[in-house]
Formats: sequence, structure tokens, C-alpha cells
Amino acid sequence: MCTIWVLTHILPTEVLNWQIGGTTFIRLQTPKGTKDYLPLEVERHRYVEQRLREVFKLWGYQEIRSPAIELVEVLSTGVGSELIDSMFKFQDFDGKIVALRAEMTAPAARIVTTKMLEAPTPIRLFYICNVFRYSQSYLEREREFWQAGVELIGCNTPGADGEVLALLASSLKKLGLEGVRVDVGHAGLLKDLLRATGLDKEKKFVLQNLLGYRDEDQLEKFMDQNSFSSQLREAFLRLSRCRRLEELSSVSLEPLKYGRIKDCLRALLEVKDSLVEYGVENLVFFDFSLVRKIEYYTGIVFEASVPNLGLPLGGGGRYDNLMEKFGKVKIPATGFAVEIEKCLQALTAQGFQPLEKRRVKVLVASRFRNSAIKAVEAIRDAGVTALLDMTKGGRKKVLDYAKRSGINYVVFVDSSLEEPATIHDTRLETVNSMTIKVLLQSLEDDQNE
Repeated sequence: MCTIWVLTHILPTEVLNWQIGGTTFIRLQTPKGTKDYLPLEVERHRYVEQRLREVFKLWGYQEIRSPAIELVEVLSTGVGSELIDSMFKFQDFDGKIVALRAEMTAPAARIVTTKMLEAPTPIRLFYICNVFRYSQSYLEREREFWQAGVELIGCNTPGADGEVLALLASSLKKLGLEGVRVDVGHAGLLKDLLRATGLDKEKKFVLQNLLGYRDEDQLEKFMDQNSFSSQLREAFLRLSRCRRLEELSSVSLEPLKYGRIKDCLRALLEVKDSLVEYGVENLVFFDFSLVRKIEYYTGIVFEASVPNLGLPLGGGGRYDNLMEKFGKVKIPATGFAVEIEKCLQALTAQGFQPLEKRRVKVLVASRFRNSAIKAVEAIRDAGVTALLDMTKGGRKKVLDYAKRSGINYVVFVDSSLEEPATIHDTRLETVNSMTIKVLLQSLEDDQNE
């Protein structure tokens, strides 16, 4: 037998055609970096969404939504070249270039500066939505993935940063995750210290990697080779050794020469005091080498993780200059986003199973269609899931379908709902006779167990 494969690539799906014995078969696949969600996966996804939404609302944040497609200049504002290069861009019918959103902070900034300038500050917003990024590899994330995040806008205080960090930790713990850890750095601290070294771009990159690896021997060797001043050398060593925010108080720098760096250290220490008030200081660690790839961050930056996942669940930071690029009004802000798929991966790795509310399902069958419809309506009105039989087969076929579909009860009704119906309990494999009214009372008790 001769098998011929013909492969074509189109969007939104990949169509794979092949012929066997003169018959053409078609298999549809989603593009690389995308996936379908089957019912059980959707339920788990929804569990994370709903838990996060509940926590965000309890902290006073209000939900916003934005278009998935926006003008590319809006989505590109302040984010940096790396994120811009990862955007899916295309030309609209009017010739303008639009893109799929790659994150939600820029759209939130547009919403605030165009529609919420009269709102009292601070403004607390949250979102749960899909975002899109192109990548050569999809091991870290898909092309389309879901984010849940918050933005605290109009407040530039350690208390605001503390609230956002505490909310991040609280949200992940509410999901049921164990071992939650938040690493904190400062966008200006490392940048200003690297600038103070006078190194070229290539050597700065090498230095950043050494800091990330926490290789103190190689770090000292590098600083010796590049003639660091004693004070700068001491600052790099002390900061690379710090693991907690309170340890930053031991770093001493000359105020006149390193004033901006001291301001960064002071900001981190003030945030530490706020974290103590929230009681989450033990979850927060200092990471001198931490940087975020998005360029609009100006203050503290942070990432959240759990053991054994290998990738951060999400992160964020302070961005005090982004709003000004949209509306010519300087408005400070801070926020974070977590990836829902990574949260699910972490929950699965920890063996966590969401506690789902028990939902009873009832299948109604009858030779009298009008009676069956009235019965499912009565059951649904009582808040119980009811399905109308479509098999048009015998009782054995109906019962087999119910068992395979996870349906709890099969109800065979007669021409009148006043007459007793035959009730099959598919779990206990018992059969009873009762009216729909009595059944509804029984279902209410069952669903409340």
C-alpha cells in the first residue's frame, strides 16, 4: 500500500492531509505554541481564575478588560525592544499596524490616561485575560497564555509596593500553593552600579551573569581584572551576599558619589518595613541580580516562584514614568501579573487537587418528549444540572451513556409529572420510584452533602 503525505501550513490551524488507498484523510492541528482546553482542563483553569478574582476583589481591586488587538504604537510604549519583537503584528484594512497584546500594563495605562483621569487615587485595577507572544521555543510558555494581574495607580509610597507584594504572596497561597517565595530587586540599583563601573556593554553583561550565578570567587577575580575602586568592589560583594532586605542596611556608600544608589537601598528597606506589617517578610528575599525584561520599570522589581518548578510564576514592579508617555501626566504606579498556566503546573507538581463543589447531574428520558422537557426544566429551576436524553435508544443504552458521562441519576418519566418516575442511581446501581417533587427534595439533600 502506498502512503502519500501532503503537508500545508495555514492559520489558524495546521491542516495535515494524507491518502490511504485512494481515500483522503484530514487532521486539523492548532499552530505551534497554542492548545485546546478540554472540559476538565477548563474547570482547573477556571478554578485558578476564580480564586485570583476573589482575592483581588477582597483587596478592593476592580476588573477591567481591553481589546486583544490594539495599535502597535500603544502596545509598544515603554516596553522595550525585546517585547516589541515578540509581538504578533499585522496591517489593518486602513493601513495602520496593529498587534495582539503581549501584556496588560500598557493597555491599563492607556485606559487610565484616557478614561479614568478624574477617578480618585489610588486606582486599584485587575485583569484576567489572554496575551500573545512569539518565541522560537515554547518550552517556557505558549504563544497564547493567560495572565492575571493588578495595577495600583497613583501612589508612590513603600506602603503601595508593600501592598502589591503582600497581595501577590497572598494570592498564590490562596490557590493552595506551598513554599511561595518572592525575590525582590531594584530596577535602578543594578543599573546605576553598572553605570558606575564604567565598563563597556559586553563586560557589563559578563558582570550581570556572575552576579546571577552568585559566584563570588569569579566575581572578585573579574573586579580585580577591571580595577574596581575599593568602595565599589565592597558594594558589589556586600549586595551579592545579601539574601534578605534588612541586610541592605549594612551596605555603605559615599552619599555624594552614589546618592541615587543609596536612594534605591533606602526604598527597599522602607518596603521591608511594610512587608513586616503584612506579616509576609519571611516569604520575601533580596536578589541583587534580578532584572525584568520589560523596560518600563523604575523602582522595585520582583518575581514569585515555588520550589521545583524551574520558572517564575509571575512578577512585576514599580513603573512611575509609563503613564506620562500616554497622557503627559506623571502618575506613579506599581503592579504584577502571574501566569495561570504556570500556577496550574505548580499546583499539579505539588499534588494539589482543587476542591470542587459537588454537582449532581440528572439525565431525563421519556417516550413523552413534552413531559421530559417539563421535568428537566423543573430540575434546573431547583439549581440542579439536568440533561435531556437524545439517544432515542432503549433503557440499557440510556443508562450506559449516563455511566460513561459521569451522570448521577437517570430519570424515566411517564406522560404526567404527577405520576411516579423511575429513578436509577448510577453510582449505587439502585432503582427507586418517586414523583419529581420528591426527587427534587432528595437531589437538594444530595447536592448539599
